[in-house]
Amino acid sequence: MSKIKEKNHFRLVNTITIWPMRNNDNIVDIVEWFLEKNNIEGVTLDIELKETMSCWGDSEQVTGDTHYNIRICTNQSLRDFVATLMHELVHVHQWVESKWDGDGEKEAAIRQYELADEYWNS
Repeated sequence: MSKIKEKNHFRLVNTITIWPMRNNDNIVDIVEWFLEKNNIEGVTLDIELKETMSCWGDSEQVTGDTHYNIRICTNQSLRDFVATLMHELVHVHQWVESKWDGDGEKEAAIRQYELADEYWNS
């Protein structure tokens, strides 16, 4: 595999759409980091950024085990925003692997800040 293809592998094998469209390179980088860390390939992620929500974020499995929607409230600190995104990505990972305890919230809550900090330190 060429170095360019290797570097962009998880961008090429997954579809990541973020809306509304604006400069979302940092968010794409976070998502790609998570997908690479967990070796997740072949998924479609539609990520909606909302100024207000009744919670900090949510996610849903749209079709089968390959298409997921994530909604993230943007009205939070940067660290909390990244942790919330990681929380929802943990749910995606749970669906991809078909493995979680209960509703999966405990694992997502435990891992969200660990993952956010690991991303920042990488």
